[in-house]
Amino acid sequence: MDEIQHGVANMSTMSTLAHSVVGYIPIETSPCANLQQHTEGVGLNCVNVALQDCGRCHLVRPSWIRDQRTPAFMGGPILQPFGDLNYLWGNIPAFDALNIDQNEGVAYGGNLNLCFAASGDLRNVASSINGLPSTYDGNCTIVLNDKNDNVVARNITMLLMAAQLPPKHAAELMLHVWYSGRLTQEMCAAIDKYAREPIADVVCKIKNKSNEVLLSKRWDFGAAEVSVRLYKPQWTLLLQVLEARYDVTKTEQERRKVVLAHSRLDYRDRELYTLSGSRRMCSSTFRDTGVLAPFGLHLDHFKCPNPLLFNEKTSAWLQKDSASPLEGWSMQSILAPSNLRRTAKDDVNGLLYFHVRMVLETFCRRLQDPLVKTHFALYSVDAAKLPRVIDSKIHVVGFDRIEVSNIVDEAYVGLHRTLAIFAPLIKKPSVNPHATLITLFLNACEIADREMGNHDNKSLQKKQMDAVMKYTHSNPLDLLNPNSAAMFKFIAGKELVRDYDGIFKWYMDVVNFPLAAENAGLRMRERNTVVEAWPIRLKKKPGEQGAEEEFDRLMTSSCSGAERYVEWFRKD
Repeated sequence: MDEIQHGVANMSTMSTLAHSVVGYIPIETSPCANLQQHTEGVGLNCVNVALQDCGRCHLVRPSWIRDQRTPAFMGGPILQPFGDLNYLWGNIPAFDALNIDQNEGVAYGGNLNLCFAASGDLRNVASSINGLPSTYDGNCTIVLNDKNDNVVARNITMLLMAAQLPPKHAAELMLHVWYSGRLTQEMCAAIDKYAREPIADVVCKIKNKSNEVLLSKRWDFGAAEVSVRLYKPQWTLLLQVLEARYDVTKTEQERRKVVLAHSRLDYRDRELYTLSGSRRMCSSTFRDTGVLAPFGLHLDHFKCPNPLLFNEKTSAWLQKDSASPLEGWSMQSILAPSNLRRTAKDDVNGLLYFHVRMVLETFCRRLQDPLVKTHFALYSVDAAKLPRVIDSKIHVVGFDRIEVSNIVDEAYVGLHRTLAIFAPLIKKPSVNPHATLITLFLNACEIADREMGNHDNKSLQKKQMDAVMKYTHSNPLDLLNPNSAAMFKFIAGKELVRDYDGIFKWYMDVVNFPLAAENAGLRMRERNTVVEAWPIRLKKKPGEQGAEEEFDRLMTSSCSGAERYVEWFRKD
C-alpha cells in the first residue's frame, strides 16, 4: 500500500513538474486530428492514436503551371538564398562521431576527448554521446566551437537545461527551443531560470573586465560540467538574446515574411512537388505554424516567441526560408519503427518530433548518469583560431576525434590549412590508433563537375534522364515542356543518380590531397571507420526491392548525394 501511494504521489509530482517546465504533459503518441462536432456545437477530440494518413491530400499543380508562365527561379543562379543566412539547424544528417563499436570497441573504458570545431547545432554531439556503450564509465570531454554567436548561444542554453532538468522535460523543452518559433510561457520561464539567470550573474561579475581577453565560467552539475569561454561582448550579447522581450504578433509577422514570402512561391512549389500529398501538407503546416509538433496537436498554448530564433533588436527571423528541421536527420532514422508506433507514417513532422525528443531524452540521461563524467567546453571563435584558445591540458593530451564540418571546402579554410591546423591536436596512433580527423566536402563535387565541363554534357544528361525514369516510372513525354513540373522533378532527382567517385577523384588530384596530408603529417584513411564516405548516396539500383522508396526518401531531402566525408589519422 505504501508503495502504491508513493507511486501516485511521484506521478503527481512529475505531472506538476512537467506543467511548470513546458506547460503540459508531453505526449507519447500523436492525437487523432479528427474533431467531431456535437449537435450542441461542442467539439470532441477522437481519443484514438493517429496511425493512419488522411486520404484527402491531392496533388496541387505548381503555380507556374497553372499560370502558364516561366517560374521565378529559372534563369538565375542555382542557389538563391532568401532571408537571414544563419545556419541554426543542421543541413546534413546527424552522425555518431565516435562510432565506438567499430573503432575502440564496446569494452573501451578510457577517457575520450572530442572536438567539434565548427559544430553548428547539437545533433552530432548528442548522437555521439548516445552512441557510448551503456557500460562506459570514463571521462568524456567535448569541445564545442562555432564562430556564429547565435549558434553558440543556443548550444549553451540547451546544455544548461539538459544538465539541470529531468531528462523527459528537458528533452521536450530543448526540442522546441531548437526548432519552434513559438514556445509556451512555462518554457520561456524555464529558459529564464535555468539559462538567463546564470548568464546574468556572469555578466554582472565581468562588467569591469577587458573586451580583449577570453573570460571563463564553469558550472558543475555533478555528472556534467559546462564551461564557457567568451569575450566580454559575446557574454553581453548572450544575455541580451536571453533577456529580449518580443511581441508575438511582430515575430510571427517577421517569420512569415520570410518563410511564406510571396516572391518565393515558385521556390516553395518546386520543393512541395517532390513530396507526397500528406508530406506536402506537413511541410506547409510547419511553415504556417512555426511549431514542430505532430499533426493535429493543439498549439493554442504556444504564445511566447522563441528568443533564440529571432534577432534581439529587430525581431527578424534568423534563418533563410528554406531551412528545415528535417535536413539535420536521416529519413531512415525518422522512419524508425519506434516512431511509426506513435504517429502516422506520413506525419513527417510528428515522426521527427518523436525522434528528436527521443535523441534528446537519451542525451540528457547520459549527461546525468553518475557513471560518466562529461565536461563541455564551449567557444565562439573562427575554427582556424580554435587551437590557440582551447585549454592547454587538452592540447597536451590530444583528441580522439576532431570533426570540422565542411571548413575544408575552398570557400572557407580549405583543405591544406585545415589539416595543418588540426593535425597536431589528434592523438598519436601509439596512444589511440583510432583517433581521427573527420572532414566533410559539401561543395567539392559541384565545383569539380563545373570545371570538368559536365554541365553541358548531353550524353551524361541522357544517362541521368534514363536513370531517373527508371526510379520514378515517369513518361518521357512529360519532359518535353521545359517548364513542366515533371521536368523540375527530374532536375531535382538527376543529381541523386550520378556516380561521383570519378568527379571526387579529379578534385583530389587538383587540390593535391597527398601533399596536404604529407605536409600535415597525416594519412587519408582508404576506408572510413567512423562515418560513411557517401552517406546520402543511392544504395539500390532501379528494379531492386526498395529502390523506388529509397529514391523518394532522398528526393525529399536537400542533399544531392555528392556529400563526401574523408577521414585522416596521424602517421606517427
